[in-house]
Amino acid sequence: MLRSSAVIVGCLAAATFCVAAELKDFAGTWVMRLGERNLFVLTLTPQGAGVRGSFERPAHFASNNEIFSGMRGGVRHDVVARSRLADGTLHLTIQNAIDAKDEDSYAMTVKGDRADLVPDDLPAGVAVQPYAFERVPGGATVATDWEPNRAYTPGDSDAPSAEMKAIFDEDQRVRSAEHIDWRAVGATDTERRGQTRKLLAAGALHTGKDFEEAAFVFQHGDSPQDYLLAHTLAMVAVSKGGATAIWIAAATLDRYLEKIGQKQVFGTQFSSDPRSKWTQEPYDRELVSDALRRQLGVPPQSVQAEQLKAYRKEP
Repeated sequence: MLRSSAVIVGCLAAATFCVAAELKDFAGTWVMRLGERNLFVLTLTPQGAGVRGSFERPAHFASNNEIFSGMRGGVRHDVVARSRLADGTLHLTIQNAIDAKDEDSYAMTVKGDRADLVPDDLPAGVAVQPYAFERVPGGATVATDWEPNRAYTPGDSDAPSAEMKAIFDEDQRVRSAEHIDWRAVGATDTERRGQTRKLLAAGALHTGKDFEEAAFVFQHGDSPQDYLLAHTLAMVAVSKGGATAIWIAAATLDRYLEKIGQKQVFGTQFSSDPRSKWTQEPYDRELVSDALRRQLGVPPQSVQAEQLKAYRKEP
């Protein structure tokens, strides 16, 4: 019985050893993608007790490990200067192709055709989002068609959401009717916000246009939380290169401030009720200059004043 137990323990130990990654498991071409574009291409070939290879990347980019932007300057072809395999983890030292004194060290782990790359020798207790790689056929190249002034995240897509566009189009359609039943519109607005929340929770929105359309849907909400979420969505849209979303970013903040009893600061909000005339109050006209409003696509105060007069003349 004791002998049998020893055999079982020995098999378990052997099984654990057998599943540890070997050098051959790291061989091949690995890519990290942002949407449909390759950001990094890592090519590894076993050699002796380690590997040789290359690490291709944009010449310039900015990142906090989760958001990437400013990809420019073509492609830099760095090399694997040193490597070692320890306990199933491949430790790589990547040398800058332009400056040999500039080196970065990474720890690479693999599971089938997936791999994670993290900075090596992180201080205890410090964790970072790993770079997620996938093994692909040879010949992969780093993308060079990055859009300027856009932030990218893993899982991005350049394909807009057809569902989000349908929700947005309906949001606009009910507001363009000749005779509007606002009670009915309010009820369907609630449904559209619910549909949009599901898309957000599922990670189904990717493009700047997706998030801009979602911002308009929540701008037609009825609570401070709706307007604050709308502002957040508009900021995401701008970060993804949606320049036209800058106006809704300003308008959502104005509406949020208005809803919590504070003064709007850009002047995008005009309101009235059956007992009072049209107004922009409360409105802090001093905080933001007209020059800054222009950067946000918001008319200057002189144009706003003419717009207010026009509203007051309407029946």
